[in-house]
Amino acid sequence: MAPVTRADIEALIEEEYNHTLLNRATETSTVLRAFRTAPMGAKVQNLPALATLPEAKWVGETAETRTKPSTKFSFENKILTAAEVAAIIVLNEEDIEDATEDLLSQAAALGGQAIGKALDAAVLFGTNKPAAWTSADLFAAATAAGNVFQVGTGEDDLVGSIFQAAEAVDDSGANPDVFLARGGLKYKLANLRDAQNSPIYLPSLSQAPGSVDNVAGLDAYWNKNGAWDKTKAMAMVADPSLALIGIRSDISVKFLDQATIDGVNLAENDQVALRFRARYAYTLADVVGNDGERVAPVAAVTPAAVTP
Repeated sequence: MAPVTRADIEALIEEEYNHTLLNRATETSTVLRAFRTAPMGAKVQNLPALATLPEAKWVGETAETRTKPSTKFSFENKILTAAEVAAIIVLNEEDIEDATEDLLSQAAALGGQAIGKALDAAVLFGTNKPAAWTSADLFAAATAAGNVFQVGTGEDDLVGSIFQAAEAVDDSGANPDVFLARGGLKYKLANLRDAQNSPIYLPSLSQAPGSVDNVAGLDAYWNKNGAWDKTKAMAMVADPSLALIGIRSDISVKFLDQATIDGVNLAENDQVALRFRARYAYTLADVVGNDGERVAPVAAVTPAAVTP
């Protein structure tokens, strides 16, 4: 029988923890759960996006008005470019030996959460967004479209602002199907009612995978990995069909025990490391109106003004 090599051991460790890493990233990433995802066959892909709409006109009864009008529509390319996100967690071999639980598995779960947090922060608020991603982040897109609703009093309270945000997305021609917010907002919404005295927040009664809560008739996705910037927005409403997360290479983990990291040789210091990496792309399509106007399919609810 051939001897077991270090490469064999590394492969076994990586295979064991890849699943943990991938699950944790998917479970904790708001955008991976809320928006469409698509595998990418290359680093850069061109996606056709509608640029102009065809128009129809009524035809009259007379010879002068019976001519059918001609029209056309056109597409433009949306560029989807994959960028790499990565992290390395270094562990002491003594800590692994003395741990009462599987420390490597915990590290894999935390690594997956870190990947999901970086992806969410870039897509939601543009935090460290790769330069290769040409689409604006969701908050910047809502701001540029003028779809920002600050919480105030009366009709502009939190409930009213959420409905105004949903209406703005609907008015653009998109479908306001998704509600995005930090997890803590659900507690503010718990006792709020709409104009018909119905609860605005309805928790899902099912624990099955894919089950989501409901806010103002929208599927609610709560951000729980720390990526949400509550100083900028309390919530956002978007059309999930017009945002796309491209996956060039899924999350993977690599076990390291002979590498030098930040000038420290792992083998010499009785340390090991898990390297996590993934390659994602992001694009947001505009809604094209009959007049050719382009509007981002997203709106934001911002915190109330602070009284000095």
